[in-house]
Amino acid sequence: MSDLRKAFVCAGWNLYTLRRNPRFYLGLLLGLLLTWMLTDRTLDIARTFQTPLQIMEPFIWCFADGDSILYASLALMLILSAFPRLDAAGSYLSFRAGRRAWLLGQVITVFLITLLYCLMLLLFAMLLGLGNAGFAPAWSDTATLLSFSPGGFDPAFAVTRKMVKLTLPYPALLTIFTLMFLYMLLLSSILLSFTLLKSRKTGTALALLLSLSGFILTPERFMAWLQLPADFQFIANLLAAWLSPLQHATYIMHNFGYDLLPRIWTSCLILGGLSAGLLLLAHLRMRHYNYVFSGGFGHE
Repeated sequence: MSDLRKAFVCAGWNLYTLRRNPRFYLGLLLGLLLTWMLTDRTLDIARTFQTPLQIMEPFIWCFADGDSILYASLALMLILSAFPRLDAAGSYLSFRAGRRAWLLGQVITVFLITLLYCLMLLLFAMLLGLGNAGFAPAWSDTATLLSFSPGGFDPAFAVTRKMVKLTLPYPALLTIFTLMFLYMLLLSSILLSFTLLKSRKTGTALALLLSLSGFILTPERFMAWLQLPADFQFIANLLAAWLSPLQHATYIMHNFGYDLLPRIWTSCLILGGLSAGLLLLAHLRMRHYNYVFSGGFGHE
């Protein structure tokens, strides 16, 4: 219980230090701007056809797409790049609180920042569509229109065609929010763990490498860059869906009962398991870590 209290003290101190970090405000601003640009694209459809929205649909249409999750996670990395604190003050705090409590405090910090960031994107998307939206647990006329449209509204078209047939807005929202959060938590765990295992540059580089691999392993780009014929579309989908963490976080890249893509619960286990494994490595590293107070940790 004492370690848990110290961990929350460390997390509180981390969050308090954000108030003077310009990267914190820049990351929030970029996340809001991204949500505004992506949401405006879907809201324009409702304005054009003068059809109402369900309050969750702007968020669903934006973040059921892998590229949107990728761009939003890069903005989050600006905020999380400040942690863990490896300067003299952070080293002193880790010495006073203890290794285990300090590390738990860093885990609580990145968990809270990631969760609150995702909630911010959700609330902002809801706010943008509030003037023409309702709260009924059913798809709006705009979603129905898109589901029968011949095309031209990518990615909203591809998303709504599956969703209107298979689920309802609130279950879809919960699924998409969970997948997005778990992917961003995985990036946060990479930043935290490899900063402790090696260096801050290593953690940042690996997080960017994971993001780049997710961008490349989008099935359409994968086929275009390798110049594969259309006959390989099914294989490209399978490889991307199973090998890329970003595709695991993409709603439309899952098995809905008629293909070999991963199921939602499988992706949640994979993303959550990878994060837990990385944090376990960080815990093992902290057991043998030497404190240096003159300028932060030794490897910095």
